[in-house]
Amino acid sequence: MTDPLLRFVHISDTHISPDPEYARDWAPYHPNRGAEALVEQISALPFAPDFVLHTGDVAAAPDPAAYRLARELLGRIPYPVRYLAGNHDDAVMLQRELLGAAQPASPFDCVFEVNGVQVVCLDSCGPAEPPAGSLRSAQLARLSDLCASADPRPLVVAVHHNVLPTGIPWLDGYMGLTNGAALHRALLPARHRLRGVFFGHIHQNTQTVRDGILYASVLSPWYQIHAWPGQTGTVRELDAEPGFNVVTITAEQTFIRQHRYAPPS
Repeated sequence: MTDPLLRFVHISDTHISPDPEYARDWAPYHPNRGAEALVEQISALPFAPDFVLHTGDVAAAPDPAAYRLARELLGRIPYPVRYLAGNHDDAVMLQRELLGAAQPASPFDCVFEVNGVQVVCLDSCGPAEPPAGSLRSAQLARLSDLCASADPRPLVVAVHHNVLPTGIPWLDGYMGLTNGAALHRALLPARHRLRGVFFGHIHQNTQTVRDGILYASVLSPWYQIHAWPGQTGTVRELDAEPGFNVVTITAEQTFIRQHRYAPPS
């Protein structure tokens, strides 16, 4: 194995809200307290990640006050944070209020490089009935061109929604990316260099491998959800701990450490 090229912390679904009563009966603590505990955990890591990847649902609802609060809470993370928009977010509002963007991108896609690793973030909140998502045809065309290129760099892709079918009705028919098969096809030409597709949305750790491509999700700092075979509705995983993942990318492989911690009191 070659030396690590990139280490990042994968977080998702903070659901930050300015409403002090917002809880939706999903957790015994407010999501803002969950975000604060997450920041404390990341700040105490015994190493310095290259960046933190937040795969969406930054806010509980599209509200400028929520993003200003997110900027204050998540701005305490002592490392660069890269954000995606989730189905609870407004991508334009997120960019303006949280990131200070004068000209927000729509869709909110970006491509960047860190330590020789190419990272592609895709806005998966295209036309679909929420909480499902989709990618627009222009996004898929750009991704296809990128994946068909002769680029030798290791590649990381991030979206908010779950991509592949699992046979679990709640995940596939309610939560998922409606054109996930098209996304998977677009990625296939780059699978030799693709080190993983990272997503949030489903509030649980999962890993799926198809055609040699890894798809990996992450826990929420607020509450977790079950995904049992045959499950058709949203079922909270009672007493589950919050968490985040630490992802290490080398020229040859991906290593994911799933980290859980005690929920805030």
